[in-house]
Amino acid sequence: MTREDALENLTAPSAHVRGQAARILGDVGRPSDLTRLRKAQREETVTYVNYALQETIRRLANEKAPDRSKDEANVVSDDVRKQIYGKAMEWITGFLLHEISSPIGLVRLAAKRELGNSWDGSDTQRHLETVGRVFDAIELLKNAASVPRPQEFDLSALVDALLDVYSPEVREWISTIGSRPFLIKSDPSLVRMVVANGIRNAVEAQQAASAQPNSHDVTINWGDTDVDYWLAVVDHGIGINGPIETAFEIGNSTKRDHIGFGLAIARQAVETMIGSLTLEPAKHGGALYTARWRK
Repeated sequence: MTREDALENLTAPSAHVRGQAARILGDVGRPSDLTRLRKAQREETVTYVNYALQETIRRLANEKAPDRSKDEANVVSDDVRKQIYGKAMEWITGFLLHEISSPIGLVRLAAKRELGNSWDGSDTQRHLETVGRVFDAIELLKNAASVPRPQEFDLSALVDALLDVYSPEVREWISTIGSRPFLIKSDPSLVRMVVANGIRNAVEAQQAASAQPNSHDVTINWGDTDVDYWLAVVDHGIGINGPIETAFEIGNSTKRDHIGFGLAIARQAVETMIGSLTLEPAKHGGALYTARWRK
């Protein structure tokens, strides 16, 4: 891609092409291109492309990256650190989705053609399906790091909708405690990620326990304080295996057929809303999952 092509591609329909153009201009661009680059950055809506434009503008303008002393770095608040981490997460996951997902799709098509009738049930199919689940999780992780879009909705109705996917037999031992309706102003897609993960983990932990579940073995409750909303899920399942913090690491799962993104996605979602997510042993066995996020 020439310099002229890159300048034209700053307004291309594809975010992937715009990102390539922004990076190429960092090497071949000229200071006279800064006006077009700054205009493109103001209009850019995709985070990872915006970061590429920002870096190219800095290089062409001969601006030095901010030099923070150790003392200055230490006074950065936890909230700001979380926001910076979230922006980096969104950039990285967006880059992966745009740069790698398309080649993976081509590999799948080629494998199906080459294997023909041997495709169904093959190891190739199984491994590519695993890769597909990883990319689905990466997309959720990207969404979890995106800018919140608050709106008013009923948290109790969201919980009910998430419980509707379970069979009546499972619903018998799940109970809910909280005001109805419970209207909050927050990002419903981010809250859904947090709540869905807490419920799913509790149900699976309860099903993995040796004893037959009883009424109220999984309890979901919610409420608020002067400054935040909260939701907690407690179960009487198999409990927590290993160090708690490692459960939040991407790719770490002790469950079969799980790729280990669930808790990482939930934590990123709640931190995007300026909150916290904790997992700890429950008082009478099992686990307690608690999310808090700012009003």
